[in-house]
Amino acid sequence: MKITRTQSEIEVLKCCDVVVVGGGPAGIGAAVSAARQGAEVMLIEKRGFLGGNITACYVEHCNYFLYGKDFEQLGLYGEITKSFAETYGLDNVRPGDKQFFHSEYLKVFLDDLMKENHVEVLLHAFVNEVIQEDGHIRAVVIQTKKGPMAVLPKIVIDASGDGDVAFAAGIPYEQGRDTDGLCQPGTVSVRLAGADVEALTKDGEDVLKTLGKQFEQDYLDGKLNLPCKRKDIPFGRLTSAGIISYVNYACTYFIDPTDVQDLTRGEIECRSYIMDIYRYMKEHWAPFKHTEIASMSPEIGFRDSRRIRGHYHLTIEDMESQKHFDDCIAAFPRFYDMLAPDANMYGNGKVEGKGYEGHIYEPVIEGRYFEIPYRSLVPVEVDNLLVAGRCIDSDHVAESGVRAISLCMMMGQAAGVAASMAVTCACAPLAVDIEKLQETLRAANLWIPEETQSKQCFHEK
Repeated sequence: MKITRTQSEIEVLKCCDVVVVGGGPAGIGAAVSAARQGAEVMLIEKRGFLGGNITACYVEHCNYFLYGKDFEQLGLYGEITKSFAETYGLDNVRPGDKQFFHSEYLKVFLDDLMKENHVEVLLHAFVNEVIQEDGHIRAVVIQTKKGPMAVLPKIVIDASGDGDVAFAAGIPYEQGRDTDGLCQPGTVSVRLAGADVEALTKDGEDVLKTLGKQFEQDYLDGKLNLPCKRKDIPFGRLTSAGIISYVNYACTYFIDPTDVQDLTRGEIECRSYIMDIYRYMKEHWAPFKHTEIASMSPEIGFRDSRRIRGHYHLTIEDMESQKHFDDCIAAFPRFYDMLAPDANMYGNGKVEGKGYEGHIYEPVIEGRYFEIPYRSLVPVEVDNLLVAGRCIDSDHVAESGVRAISLCMMMGQAAGVAASMAVTCACAPLAVDIEKLQETLRAANLWIPEETQSKQCFHEK
């Protein structure tokens, strides 16, 4: 059953050089880098704050897989982590890894970052429609409390994570596994208050990590009787006030991240799982006896969604062979993390299983990295659109490495520079000078390897 909508005029809110849709890591990278190249930029975000999964889903530990590795945080991401630490510091008494953000302070930090770089931000604005002619986006349509409004850009960067702009433009895409379309699960994290700090840091031990290992072993031994199919239980910061900044546990499976009914089911299901794990921890682990729930993350977070067809389809074989691309715009330590889409918690964790044989977890290996080609950021069929972040053109297993938060910001940074170049030369993004793009990215402290280059991007500590 369908209904016809009456055609109507839409008020034009703004004309600008570059519109970036999505205020997560990729969108932040895109907006700031485009503005620094002299473009007039508007950043559109559906939530009331920036930061994407870091702030909306409590993913404060963005690069946990790099702990113990001597990999320099590059480009804008490195700049942000350094400046954030200098500005706000970090209350984290948990022994060991200190690579965290404070998601609430980060909201304010990012507000200031956009002001400093003269990026116009529009919050509470959801994009699910474009107006296009002959393969060219004339307007991005945003949904507001006053009805739809239009922004007229020269170049659009889709950093929505779900490829919402590209989908609205009718560009082909893939989603989930090849055979059944299943995506990785969605997660709602929980923040706890009142933990026993002394017990969780006794003798300098990271007791949270110990409890996590114990939990996983109990799961594998069949000792747990919890309805959520999740064997691991990552914890965030432990503050001197006894706050655990996140418990990343409650997962919902067999869900389409772009379906409103599935999203509704997932949010409700995850909240139920949060109550299950909260009661379990209070009953079984003494340091949690007096905890209470401080907050649940404002939105369910997903690890993959639509992957937009571009001018190059990046494969896991490309990444595993360390293939060099002449149009490389980012390089990153070889790493994959895919929660099993079918809730199969077993398997050997190897990439060869391709998401059909349990959870994939391939740790960083010294000297191994993969490259991202610019063509994977340039969609087919539309001449003034770029995508950045997890929705670039890749296969499902490759996406489990592409989705790394700092890498998403690097891709956004490349898209922002490319968009400003396209505006300056009045050309399509596909026609920008790749060598000049790479030169600009290197000047911004991103490592772009050359084919004959023997330098490795990191070494073991």
